[in-house]
Amino acid sequence: MSAVRAGISGIMAPADFPSLDHALPVLWERVRELPVRQAHRDFIRLCIGPGGGDGVALCLSRGGSWSMTLYVGEMTSWTAHPITITTHQP
Repeated sequence: MSAVRAGISGIMAPADFPSLDHALPVLWERVRELPVRQAHRDFIRLCIGPGGGDGVALCLSRGGSWSMTLYVGEMTSWTAHPITITTHQP
């Protein structure tokens, strides 16, 4: 897989990584301790957590980008933080 740019709006500025395998652990470290509802956390873990990333890699190979929205906080007072990963030329 080629170099990727990954970030989480309002949580982690976009950064360049040599590969998806380098980006996913950094994203997961930023997300895993946030107050996220369990069902949503489980979905995020499947996408970017340890052992995850297959679906992200498939999206990147097909269209060069992957994104989803991370919802942080309680059910009535959450904030939305888009997670984006794109392939790019260094």
